[in-house]
Amino acid sequence: MPNKRSLSLFIADTDLHVLANQAVRQCLASMHFDEVLIFSDLPEAFEGLPVIPTPKIRSIEAYNDIAVRGLAQHLRTDFVLTVQYDGFILDSKEFSPHFYHYDYIGAPWPGQDEHNDVGNGGFSWRSRRLVQAAAALTPPGPIDVEDLLICQRLRPELEAQGMRFAPRAVASHFSVEFPAVPYPTFGFHGLFWLPQVYRNAPDFLVDHLSDRIIQSRSGFLLPALEQLAPASAERLKARVQRLAA
Repeated sequence: MPNKRSLSLFIADTDLHVLANQAVRQCLASMHFDEVLIFSDLPEAFEGLPVIPTPKIRSIEAYNDIAVRGLAQHLRTDFVLTVQYDGFILDSKEFSPHFYHYDYIGAPWPGQDEHNDVGNGGFSWRSRRLVQAAAALTPPGPIDVEDLLICQRLRPELEAQGMRFAPRAVASHFSVEFPAVPYPTFGFHGLFWLPQVYRNAPDFLVDHLSDRIIQSRSGFLLPALEQLAPASAERLKARVQRLAA
């Protein structure tokens, strides 16, 4: 491996600004990035960092378009770490230089065959050549699910161009989504992990979830919150009730 490979940090968020900023700051405190690519409608939420002005992301298709086509237009480094408010670096000591050997790494998916088990895009590692190739291969029109597009639909064509997708063992060390693993990982992805990640500040987590997440996905948070921080779980339930009234 060359002594120096340039690396970017990428996030696109116009809904959970405070938690997205926390994800970015956690990553920046964990390791060096040569470039930060933040797509947002609220630059002041990321004070001191460059922000690419972005209209409100109102659909999963709009996010996927940024993650595939928008990232390809702006990425200038050799690799990029894609993060979200519910997926970022957990333990920088688990970073491995072997990650540079692969064009795509993401947490394994359960129930997939051996050729399609990697990987989740919410916290993922991508090479610039893969980002550019995926954008070029993506047909015009809306993109339903960007990680499925790259790791399943486009994978044969990308591999034919020499792209390397990490094997399951590497992907499992890189990140955890579901199911849990009995060893530390570099990062994670999944709303259901947030109570554990924010175990020292559960009220901060609950207070900065958007109304959209509260209304549609609070069930993913409640089991862990009830176990780790019962008072915060009640706080979350109260928000759910107020929004339902």
